[in-house]
Amino acid sequence: MNSPSLAQAIFADDPALLEVARYWSGKRSGRLLPDRGDIDPLDLSPGVWPNLLIAEPVPDSTSMRYRLVGSAHVERYTFDFTGKTTAEIMQGSYRDYMERIYRTCLDEAAPVYSESIFRWDDADYAHGHAATRRLMLPVSRGESNRAAQIFSVQVWPTRKPRDPRSITELSRNSDFRDGAFTPLDRDTFRPLPSTR
Repeated sequence: MNSPSLAQAIFADDPALLEVARYWSGKRSGRLLPDRGDIDPLDLSPGVWPNLLIAEPVPDSTSMRYRLVGSAHVERYTFDFTGKTTAEIMQGSYRDYMERIYRTCLDEAAPVYSESIFRWDDADYAHGHAATRRLMLPVSRGESNRAAQIFSVQVWPTRKPRDPRSITELSRNSDFRDGAFTPLDRDTFRPLPSTR
């Protein structure tokens, strides 16, 4: 299957998000979703690796467990949360927001694009606000029509702050401003009609 043209994608201006979207599309091989066994982060450009995450649902919970955490996340949020759950590292509206995005991606077995903003005390850092962009892509584990994990890439258009704060501290202190997220068509990466 040829990769779709992503020129009109909501994230078309970001090379890392585009690369991961094309990779995921190519790994589908005519299936609804690619299998996790087909995904090898090392197939992607070395500049993309630090921005990758892989997460899976925790049974009987709204939480997600992180199976792979790229070094850019470790640097931004001050610790490696591989093996940790959203319940262990996030709080409040940020945890709710992230779990809604993950659940939408899993339930709809569709890519989800999101943007959100954190407020920082340091006014010199990104004018006191730090934006982030994410592309979450569902993958199966043996059942090609059922999403079992999320393969995602997250980028920050702003530079890293001098004194980064952990994701736990950021979410505890209500420094998160609710973001937007958009489920996307698997073939075209264009927004799906809203059902929310």
